[in-house]
Amino acid sequence: MYDFVIIGGGIIGMSTAMQLREVYPDARVALLEKESAPACHQTGRNSGVIHAGVYYTPGSLKAQFCLAGNRGDQSLLPAARHPL
Repeated sequence: MYDFVIIGGGIIGMSTAMQLREVYPDARVALLEKESAPACHQTGRNSGVIHAGVYYTPGSLKAQFCLAGNRGDQSLLPAARHPL
């Protein structure tokens, strides 16, 4: 029996699982992936560029979200033992 079950081992599924483990350290979290390894589809096929939001108006909501996402990616990848 699990407390949380996440379907999909892409960046969203993996980061959700990591966040759940941080917030609920005693919870049992299962991540289900149909492929033999994580990130076999869109997550593993991107160009490897972390988007910084340079095309958005400075201070706009889109720019703020890009910066927050960029910082989140930079903290998430080393924790997942993935080179930045």
